[in-house]
Amino acid sequence: MFMVSRGEEKYVIWPLYFDKNFTRLQGRKVAKKYAKEKVSSEEIEKAAKTLKLNPILEKNCAHPARFWKKEGRVLIDKKGSKSKLLIDLSQHL
Repeated sequence: MFMVSRGEEKYVIWPLYFDKNFTRLQGRKVAKKYAKEKVSSEEIEKAAKTLKLNPILEKNCAHPARFWKKEGRVLIDKKGSKSKLLIDLSQHL
């Protein structure tokens, strides 16, 4: 597993950020109009490749708020604001 610290040039992206079945308080990061149903870390990786963000897929990771559910995460290059990148990714999912 690749450890990411604050000084590194990678954002951590969790499937939960795009799941329309969750509220913002539960961890969704994009507006409901950009959210999708059951997004996988593999789909996020594919969208990030399309945007040339050099994704690194980590399949056996769990979001801290959902530690029992290992849905994976994707590390992507920091290019612009995270909120803008999340919208761009959601449009490619």
